[in-house]
Amino acid sequence: MARNSMVDQLLVKNVIFASNVIVGDSCKINMSARVLAIQRQKELYFGFEAPFEAFPIFSQVIPVPPITEEIQIQRYHADPAIKVGTVNIIGLSTSAVVQIGSTQDISLESRIHHVRQLDPFLRDSRGDMAPAAAPKDG
Repeated sequence: MARNSMVDQLLVKNVIFASNVIVGDSCKINMSARVLAIQRQKELYFGFEAPFEAFPIFSQVIPVPPITEEIQIQRYHADPAIKVGTVNIIGLSTSAVVQIGSTQDISLESRIHHVRQLDPFLRDSRGDMAPAAAPKDG
């Protein structure tokens, strides 16, 4: 038995970075995002930072274990409709999806590599030298 999704109100504030809001049914959803997040203590931007290929996290194969056991499903739907009043979403980011409806096959992948670059000669908020630049005793 097919089921219908009924939502009175859908409120979404932000949808960014390869994310989607889907209203209706779909056969397949395949989404991915690759992010190189570089945070620097000084405001400095070189334009092209580095190729994704320089970081193994972006090329490693994600192992998907095979399903070897038999799965038995029994369903009982007293009502052929899924009814919801209000769905309120603050934000979707980096290969996320919200769907009102059904899908047969879905694959979502988000790979993020964070890099923090600190300047050893900058002082922290208290005026102390950063640990890497602190004078050594002796």
